[in-house]
Amino acid sequence: MFPFQRTVILLFSLACLIISTSSRNTHKVIPIVTSVELRDNLKYLNSSATIHNASTESKVDLAITVTRPLPDPWMNFVVWIDLAAGTLQTPLQNITFDFCEFLKNPGLHRIGQILHREVKRNGNIPNCPIGPGLYKFCGISTAAMRLPPFIPVASYIMHVFVGVGNEIVYDSRWHGSLKRVKCTSSMRC
Repeated sequence: MFPFQRTVILLFSLACLIISTSSRNTHKVIPIVTSVELRDNLKYLNSSATIHNASTESKVDLAITVTRPLPDPWMNFVVWIDLAAGTLQTPLQNITFDFCEFLKNPGLHRIGQILHREVKRNGNIPNCPIGPGLYKFCGISTAAMRLPPFIPVASYIMHVFVGVGNEIVYDSRWHGSLKRVKCTSSMRC
């Protein structure tokens, strides 16, 4: 057998092993939220967040009181993963988009879709145009968020801005760590 053929057979065998091992889904990666910083433009809204942590998940309560309409809001979503403690990393995701278009079709942004799905289960997501009112989300579970399995276990910062025109109306930084947890029979993996 030629060296090239051996290499191809070895790589094919390795790929089959990886696929069969990963298909067992014995573990999943979940975000654990350790702290949140909120800076609101009080002309438009006021927000609060409370974190409830357990060993295998975080639950977050988030309340946003919108005091005046938010016409044509946009969102900037940035996620940094810190693979080497304390070093500045290039963002894993850095995207700005029309927030109303995203609410109509969350599938436009993969990480946003993961968050949207769980937030929607736990509260009243607004319609556009976003009008005044209380938007409350209780018990948002990070364990229910299905992150891609290739994401490494590391610290992260998720920075979310919402703006109207040139003004930032919501500015939040979510700090935490990505943790690999063992799947159980009561857990969706």
